[in-house]
Amino acid sequence: MHERNPEIDFAGGDPLACLENYLLIKKASEMFGKENISVTSTGHSLARYSLEELAKIVGTFEFTYDEPDSCGAEVRPKGYNALNILWAARIRILGVRTKCQIPLQSNNISIERIREIYQRLTDSGIEEILLMRTFPVGRGAKFLNEKSIELGPRDYISAISEFRKLECSIGGPRVRVQCALKNLFPKERASNPCDLMQSSFGINSKGQLLLSAWATNAVGLPLAEEFVLGDLSKQSISEIESSERFLRYKVRLDENFGHCKIFAYVNSEIKSENAIFMRTDPLFSNLNNQLSKS
Repeated sequence: MHERNPEIDFAGGDPLACLENYLLIKKASEMFGKENISVTSTGHSLARYSLEELAKIVGTFEFTYDEPDSCGAEVRPKGYNALNILWAARIRILGVRTKCQIPLQSNNISIERIREIYQRLTDSGIEEILLMRTFPVGRGAKFLNEKSIELGPRDYISAISEFRKLECSIGGPRVRVQCALKNLFPKERASNPCDLMQSSFGINSKGQLLLSAWATNAVGLPLAEEFVLGDLSKQSISEIESSERFLRYKVRLDENFGHCKIFAYVNSEIKSENAIFMRTDPLFSNLNNQLSKS
């Protein structure tokens, strides 16, 4: 019996792209139970495996569908979104929960495109949507442009509100909002919406425990040393939790209440531990003025 009951999401790039990862996912499923295992992957890689076998070891399949069929391939490779939703619908039939991740960008926040995306997900039987920001980290950072990642508060509020209206009227996928975006709706949250260190961490291929799964640079290494909490290949989670750095960080989480700490660090002029806890997330650093000018 495990002392903890962790929910583990295998993500980052495409974990089903190589067999070694599949074997690791299978072992984790045996240890913690398939209901605690999710995989964020693509239809291209999912098609390489037996869906029946995957359904035995994976509780949730997460995928991206952020461009409606009618708009072609503006941001993603040709066929990327269509293939993702095709295979997501197929594995859902086998009893695997499905969650669609939708990074909100300038090309998919019009009412017409939101409605087309939502209807496509509804028709495919997808259970849940996670509305997200586009993070300027990881291998995809160099492909992002400023316009796609720096939507204003009113853009996010309008897009999220439209998705919620569709959930109420159509009754399709449940709409969830990613951590710090909840700060745009202060009446809906009672505590700090940023889940970093509160309910989620990242673990990279070296076994390092990171403050966040998003704290990764373009070559898969930590975004900065300040984001590394410990080494799980040498330390237990309990040892890391009792370390001086972990305890020091834990009491600082509300210093930039509501801000995304990844965006805060990236947008800070001085890269240090303090940058993680600064109020420098551009979406919230001057929120009232941004809304009044919109």
